[in-house]
Amino acid sequence: MAVSSKNTLHSPAVVFLLGAISATAVLVFFFTATAGPAWPTAATEGASQAVARSASAPAPKASSPTNATGGDDDDAFARMLRRAAMEDRTVIMTSVNEAWAAEGSLLDSFLESFRVGLNISHLVKHIVVVAMDEGALRRCRAVHPHCHLLLPDVDGLDLSGAKSYMTKDYLDLVWSKLRLQHRVLLLGYNLLFTDVDVAWFRDPRVHITAAADITTSSDFYFGDPDDLGNYPNTGFIYFKATARNARAMAYWHAARARFPDNHDQFVFNEIKRELAAPPIGVRIRFVDSAHVSGFCQLGRDLNRIATVHMTCCIGLENKLHDLRRVVEDWRRYVSRPEWERRAGKIGWRFDGGKCIH
Repeated sequence: MAVSSKNTLHSPAVVFLLGAISATAVLVFFFTATAGPAWPTAATEGASQAVARSASAPAPKASSPTNATGGDDDDAFARMLRRAAMEDRTVIMTSVNEAWAAEGSLLDSFLESFRVGLNISHLVKHIVVVAMDEGALRRCRAVHPHCHLLLPDVDGLDLSGAKSYMTKDYLDLVWSKLRLQHRVLLLGYNLLFTDVDVAWFRDPRVHITAAADITTSSDFYFGDPDDLGNYPNTGFIYFKATARNARAMAYWHAARARFPDNHDQFVFNEIKRELAAPPIGVRIRFVDSAHVSGFCQLGRDLNRIATVHMTCCIGLENKLHDLRRVVEDWRRYVSRPEWERRAGKIGWRFDGGKCIH
């Protein structure tokens, strides 16, 4: 029996449908294979050479911001971010341990700088203070509305004391905060992280450009904000809430395995060109130290200063001594008539300082 040609040939509609189904399957496979930023697992952190070749690591289970429980703690942290966030979904974050949060210590001077600064007192309500131990949490709650407890990555680690610079406890303390910062980005919030030994006097956000993915302060700034030869200080750093930045932060944390005896800032400086290159490809911009300043390269003109960081200064007592003096100098500056301030003759006091120079 002859078979009709209608049964041996597909209609154009059937051919189109089969092609669409095939294309969809390819796309699903592609996006599944390349999906989203993932925090590196313990295995990937140990594989330093693999980290250098890859922009992301296998996806782990969602972790609690306290590194301990999950569920309710994650929800509580998300609610805190919603309360603290600005209209553009930016959150300011700092971190303290018990020694830094104690009465009369760095946290008090940090918050005081917002009160004496020019038109920035309203920013305090947008600050989330990350407490690294129970003592810091109790003290934070006594003076500030947004406090979150972050348990360290290392079980049993006591982060409450004044840690000596570059000791193992110090390194564990500074690295512990990166996981929480990563979570902030995944929740869709822009992050402006500031160390607690930074005095804020003007709004530094005017020096952050939307064209960059990451904006960081500089220990040493050489004149070009896009020059990766500038030396970053990640104690004041801004991340836009993007998947690319979340991948960059995960890559940064994983790179610790390649530089096991160094702090997060050293590692960021070592890998900044890797972060800026494909496949991550973030744009990193450096702020002029004349505006967002620190003791390593201190801005002398108080008419231009936005923040001052106690950089190139080791020891809690030394930092606290000079932070208080900087705040006092600022009070003296704003108390003078405008014409005198504009003349630029009111500056920092250097005599008697521990680190300021």
